[in-house]
Amino acid sequence: MFRLFFLIISVMTLVDAVSAADAVVIHAQQTDSFYPGQLLDSKMDVSLAEQAEFTVVFADGHVQTITGPYQGQLANPTELALADPEFIPNFVKALDEIKVLQEQVTRGPTKNPDDIWWVDVATQSTQQRFFCIAPAVKVVLWRPQSQSDSAATVLIKHRPTGKEAKVVWPAYQTTLKWPESLPIIDGETYNVEVKTRQGAFTFKRLVLYKVPDSLPTNSHKVVWMVGRGCISQANMLLASLR
Repeated sequence: MFRLFFLIISVMTLVDAVSAADAVVIHAQQTDSFYPGQLLDSKMDVSLAEQAEFTVVFADGHVQTITGPYQGQLANPTELALADPEFIPNFVKALDEIKVLQEQVTRGPTKNPDDIWWVDVATQSTQQRFFCIAPAVKVVLWRPQSQSDSAATVLIKHRPTGKEAKVVWPAYQTTLKWPESLPIIDGETYNVEVKTRQGAFTFKRLVLYKVPDSLPTNSHKVVWMVGRGCISQANMLLASLR
């Protein structure tokens, strides 16, 4: 009974802390006072030694990096009244999901595309994968250099309608534009088969989501992408926030 009571109190305290915070740390170096995932009050006083640095995301999605030596208030430089009380809790949840991904990745070697919007079709997997695409950017398929020494035939099938497109992926080319003959429908599933002339075969079942233009900041995009399962891409975007 007492254990349940203290568990409830602990959960309520955590919820209150998240609700009260209007900033969260996403990067920190050369400092023991700040760490990724730390919740902060934007009105707090900050003391930072030389060479120390940390980056925070505010409740309106804007990002600020403070580099030492620094003595003063942690304040949103945009001074916008666009703070969303739900944003910081949602952002913290996204950070937790990204952290789980990072822990899984460290268990074995991996290679990510150089561009956040390139769609990885290289890894042999029969599992459905989620990718987010930028509306204003042409969709590009990607394979690592180690798998590009042979030309390949790419067959893409839109699962709901059965409509297909077949294209050749030239040898020594790591990227390939999505065929214009097969329009991408937001949130729908595509099978992608890649077969090289040497007989190597990979298969991916993809669900592609178009990132809305209405999202005000890249911080909002991180939350939105995690919510669609685009965890690896969200991690890449998070790493770029400064």
